[in-house]
Amino acid sequence: MKYRKLAAAAAITLILQSAPTVHAVPESTLLDVSGFSVMDENLVYIGADYLNPAAVLFDDQDKVPASPENPSVAKDLFQATDKSKNWKPNWQSEFGDDSFYMDLGANYVITGICFLDTNGVQDWTVEDGEPFQWEQLGSFTTDAYQTWRGMTVKSPRATRYLRFSAPSGDSGVSELAIYGYKDSELTDAQIEKTASHTAVSQKIKLTAGQKIGFNAFIDDPMTAIMAAGNVREYHNLSWLLDTDGKVKFTQGTWGDMDSYYAAMHNLGISIIPCFQGGSSVITKTEKPPEIPVPAGADPTDPASYAMHAQAMYQVAARYGSNPDVDPATLNVAAPSEAKTGLGLLRALENCNEPNKTWSGKANYFTPYELAAMCSADFDGHEGTIPNAGVKQADPDFRLAVGGLLNTAAVLDYLSEMKLWFDYHRTDGKFAVDIINIHMGPDTANPEDSGFIERIKEIRSWIDRNAPTTELWISEFEIPMKDCEVEGQDAHDDENYQLRYAQRLARTYLLGLAGGADRLTKFQLRDEGEGVYYNSGIVTGKGEWSKKLAWYYTSCMTNVLKDAYFAADMTDSEFMKYFFIDQKCGNSIYALWLPSSTGQEVKNCKIVVPGNNHVYLTVPGIYAEGITTELPIKDGIVEFTATETPVFMTISAKEKTFINGKYKQIHPQMISLQQDMSGETCDLSKVPTGTDLTQFYRMFDEPDSMPDYLYGDTAGLQTPETNVKVTNKTCYVKLDQPYILDGFGVYDTYGTGSVAVYDANTDKLFWKSDLGSYISRSIDICADTEPTDLLKIVKGGGDLNELVLYGYPAAEPAVNDCNADGRFDLGDAASLRDWQTGRQQMFRQISALMQEI
Repeated sequence: MKYRKLAAAAAITLILQSAPTVHAVPESTLLDVSGFSVMDENLVYIGADYLNPAAVLFDDQDKVPASPENPSVAKDLFQATDKSKNWKPNWQSEFGDDSFYMDLGANYVITGICFLDTNGVQDWTVEDGEPFQWEQLGSFTTDAYQTWRGMTVKSPRATRYLRFSAPSGDSGVSELAIYGYKDSELTDAQIEKTASHTAVSQKIKLTAGQKIGFNAFIDDPMTAIMAAGNVREYHNLSWLLDTDGKVKFTQGTWGDMDSYYAAMHNLGISIIPCFQGGSSVITKTEKPPEIPVPAGADPTDPASYAMHAQAMYQVAARYGSNPDVDPATLNVAAPSEAKTGLGLLRALENCNEPNKTWSGKANYFTPYELAAMCSADFDGHEGTIPNAGVKQADPDFRLAVGGLLNTAAVLDYLSEMKLWFDYHRTDGKFAVDIINIHMGPDTANPEDSGFIERIKEIRSWIDRNAPTTELWISEFEIPMKDCEVEGQDAHDDENYQLRYAQRLARTYLLGLAGGADRLTKFQLRDEGEGVYYNSGIVTGKGEWSKKLAWYYTSCMTNVLKDAYFAADMTDSEFMKYFFIDQKCGNSIYALWLPSSTGQEVKNCKIVVPGNNHVYLTVPGIYAEGITTELPIKDGIVEFTATETPVFMTISAKEKTFINGKYKQIHPQMISLQQDMSGETCDLSKVPTGTDLTQFYRMFDEPDSMPDYLYGDTAGLQTPETNVKVTNKTCYVKLDQPYILDGFGVYDTYGTGSVAVYDANTDKLFWKSDLGSYISRSIDICADTEPTDLLKIVKGGGDLNELVLYGYPAAEPAVNDCNADGRFDLGDAASLRDWQTGRQQMFRQISALMQEI
């Protein structure tokens, strides 16, 4: 940029516009800008210390000239004016010109402008009219030095908006003054134009446990994912499209989307795929940028995102809940079969971190560009793009905007997305169902950070501008600098892992209290390098060993799976969040100390009303936590508060808690006959029969499989005996009735089948196609009905070991008529009725006998 310092003002070139004849011109005065909205449009680096937003142009309004015709001020005022901060929102020209607009909140006639020209040479443009259809009002050049200058409008007109722009860099102006008069209030049409227009009728209601989750990949095992209430799946856009633009639902040999989503759905885990990155199929370039438009296309035009929006349509058509999608609109790549209405997904996310600044403009969406893509991905830009957008496939499907970085300007970013929707969509809808932010606590104690306040601030923006839109915190991490040791890798240190687990659990709880609709941490598994090195709650890909934070997370999702946050009841002693279990009416307290010093407070008291039972669940060695019943004395229960959140459940009914679900179950006896006739084997030695020996080999090396379904596999021995038997059946007797919740095999090679049935009912519990290769494959399933006898049907293929997981079925209480696990007044009434019925029956039989 060329700089010049001039003592006198240069000529100002105005572009004059014709205006209606004004019969009585009100007096023009300095306008009070304090009630105007001032919005920078180039938001890339707003918030950086070395840059200044447009607000600095209006911070000395008591020291500006009285009019543009006489642009000067008294010497003392000029000396008191801050001339050190020019408007300077951006420093990199690749992100385009600098600009800001002003919403005046009414219709004003602008008659002139004064500007404090400090240094340098910049060409400014002044515009009015409506956003995206601006009309030039004037222009000026900053070619003076440290002086006030004025510009008058020869043919002024009424406008709601003003816009100022200049090339990227130092604007050369430190203060602006605007002159004119109010012409009218906004018309009803103008108010309606920018009013909030809700895209969705109501939120998806999730329990507190379902709101807690993490980011994961399609190749993460369910035994690690099972700790989540919801999962945000990283899914590269490049995986989704084949070279012909057809949508791939099978990713080579390592990822079948149908199976992956179905497995989580069956566990009650909701899934949100995040389609991130670029696609060379769309851009036709070798290294595709993340803005998915053809090379040279206008990224502010929704039509430019047609292929992207059509891919989103295909995902919603397949995994949404609309069974009536026109088959002719499906565009599915082989070998996947075209399907619709599978009901496995309720939402998808259309990109990731679209406002990131570190990858250049090619990977940075302006608010207007992102709004254009969202409008296409939402409903094909009101149906103008055929077979595009999630709503055209399934009206109930939800669109989440790609997770936005929590920059200083993120609310302005959202406001400018809304402005685009206001002036480009005839329905004015904020064409996003879910606003998605990446943010977390920034202090060692999450409670001391501004995390919960920032969530509430964003929630407030949503309530004003896009009511019923959900708020997701889809990536966050935990500050751990206070636990790091210079020159050492402390990630595996016991204290480090404890602090991480505690802070993670507390961050989830704060997010729930703040009003977030989902919270997913970054991420499930460790990264081997980078900013968040080893920040997973399990170790890296291929290991997936559980860290303490995994158990803390799993404990929370289990305890709160049917509960909803009700109130923050924190007192001076400890943090106390109150939840209500709406399934059974229980009250649940989350209790902890907001410190990181190893503090604990004994004999903390909770008042327990009426005749209740109190259970305390703490995270520990089991996925569901460890639960014990606490004694109640004089309506008071005592506990020890620590920096680990624990959960106190208050129930009107006595409850049965299982500590240690998903434990390996060892057969008591196996036989080829259901009634155990013929040869049997208790697995203490090899049987004599050839076929029975083959089934013996299924269970002869239990130490090769984890003791708990989710247990770590590192260090486990590799099984040696092979099972080759084909099309044979064996029966497995258990030492007592069990509820099964998982099955697994150590597979060898090839494919085949093995299936497990309840031998008493012939109900299929589980089946495997033996499709893995020399590895453990463990599946979680919904709890089965209790059984003590299983039928194993072995088809083709080889395997080394079969494993059963579950827990003992509770023995029914004596005379437990209603099967609630206890004998109470309800059972007594049932027994009375039963006894009365029996007496009547015997009297009738006796009368009949006498007649005979």
